[in-house]
Amino acid sequence: MEHLRAAWGELTSPGAAFATTDVLIRGIPVRVFASAPPTMRAIWELTAAHADKTYVVFEDERYTYGEVQAQVRSLAHHLRSVHGIGRGDRVALAMRNYPEWVVGYWATIAIGAAVVGMNAWWTTPEMSYGLADSRPKVLIADDERLERVLPILDELRTVAPLPVIAVRSDRILPSDAVRWTDVVLPDQAPAGLPDAQIDPDDDATIFYTSGTTGFPK
Repeated sequence: MEHLRAAWGELTSPGAAFATTDVLIRGIPVRVFASAPPTMRAIWELTAAHADKTYVVFEDERYTYGEVQAQVRSLAHHLRSVHGIGRGDRVALAMRNYPEWVVGYWATIAIGAAVVGMNAWWTTPEMSYGLADSRPKVLIADDERLERVLPILDELRTVAPLPVIAVRSDRILPSDAVRWTDVVLPDQAPAGLPDAQIDPDDDATIFYTSGTTGFPK
């Protein structure tokens, strides 16, 4: 045990790689790593140093960090300027493991909102429950998930608006829906992310259980 204490003291002492410090978070004293990024947005911004390196591979598609960063900036500005998404809001992602999921995730948390990661296997009733429960301000969905949500979209919108961004879908879209390729324009993306005030303890992601014995929780 003494060896462990000595090692811990060496690793976390002032100036060490894992130095710790005491800070106040929402009025509560908490010991944290002094050099740790304060938010998920800050972690994402660190990837700028690897702009030319491959980040996402999907079948025959390959995207570098820099290419994904441009898409993230474009989507983040769209979510902020068109839908008013900001701290405390929620954006639902309902799709298979497409590169757009990654872009949607980083764009959402970069502006202080929380991602609702919807299970791609969910049926229409399960999607209805999850969307009604989490109350996202925007739904980003691929074609298969969009097909499942269309029968309940009007009902969901009786409670609050639910704009849709359709990913890899050629179907005729409902009102207040747009295609991903019409709003995510990396070549026209601003140089930086929208300003955002984010607390280290703000919600970043909401996931549900599989719901094998009832509705997801």
